[in-house]
Amino acid sequence: MKKYLWAVVALLLGSVTLVSCEEVDGPGTANPDNVIKASRYAFIMYEGAWGGNNAGVSYLPLVGAGDMVSDIYLAKNNAKMGDLANDMIEYNDQVYVVLNGSKYVARLDERAVEKARYTVSANEGTPRYMDAEDGYLYVTHHGGTVGKLNATTLVREAVYNGGDNLEGILEEDGKLYVANSFKVDGSGNYVYNKEVLVIDAKTMKQVGSIAVVENPNLIYEIDDKIYVISSGNYADVQPTLQVIDTKNMTAKSITSADKITEGNNGLIYGVRSSYDASWNLQNEFFTYNPKTGVVNDQSFLVDAPSSIATAAIYMFVVDDETGDIYVGTSDYVTTGTIYRFDRSGKLISSFDAGGINPKKMIFID
Repeated sequence: MKKYLWAVVALLLGSVTLVSCEEVDGPGTANPDNVIKASRYAFIMYEGAWGGNNAGVSYLPLVGAGDMVSDIYLAKNNAKMGDLANDMIEYNDQVYVVLNGSKYVARLDERAVEKARYTVSANEGTPRYMDAEDGYLYVTHHGGTVGKLNATTLVREAVYNGGDNLEGILEEDGKLYVANSFKVDGSGNYVYNKEVLVIDAKTMKQVGSIAVVENPNLIYEIDDKIYVISSGNYADVQPTLQVIDTKNMTAKSITSADKITEGNNGLIYGVRSSYDASWNLQNEFFTYNPKTGVVNDQSFLVDAPSSIATAAIYMFVVDDETGDIYVGTSDYVTTGTIYRFDRSGKLISSFDAGGINPKKMIFID
């Protein structure tokens, strides 16, 4: 029986919700130096190590002059970002980050200067993931709440209370689709839920739920379709990619998957990660064609280094303009490595991520 990679991660995440982390005072004076010189670049958010106060964002120039900066947040704000960065998105020419350990949400401009911050209170839980639409930022929390923040001021205007430990979130057509992942019973045992909550974004009231494979975690919007990955129970139920039918409020399983990302060729790229009986990690890369419904288990990485086959895949994203594929790996202790492939799957380069556990990457023009 295979043992799945996310078993280790789940235990780490579970411990995060139970232990308070170091407080951060917020950014210092913004650095006026024009560190960012490229006309097109990427921000890479790295999670850091739990309790290490070493989360951050690195800057990677893509078009134009300049060198990579391992911590652009520190360079532009004269302060460390804090503990355990969990999510990063771009919305309306602004960058938003969620700090799970330091328990805040921040709005940065596209030069990485912090402009606003919302500190999450104890009764809201621990912040996890977010999505934005129509001038609002929606943030999930372990503890069962979804905060509705003004996307400019980061003032909380409403909140949903319900569910257990909430993970991925997606806004679509005025509704929020939220992964209601797990709870811990009175004996300290993990109980994995089997539902995605549906919440009206205007009223912040629950209007339904969708049955999915147990332990839903990540939610994606790709070509106007909603996909959810459930992590399973780390034993006989493996991580599963599903597509949601929003009209009928149902979900259909597609294949086993731990992470997916949208290619710029009409395909969805995916990775499966599992351990064998000897605890040797094995990664499998595949593609899924949403138009034909066909899963192709032949790897799209044609000359991947052998190290990537057995590394923990922590970040997985495609540049929607160039089609380049970025795979971020981690050993949970040292600076992560990012592998860059072109759209045909040929290795272009590999480089240090800037910090431990590279998790999210966004591209800025």
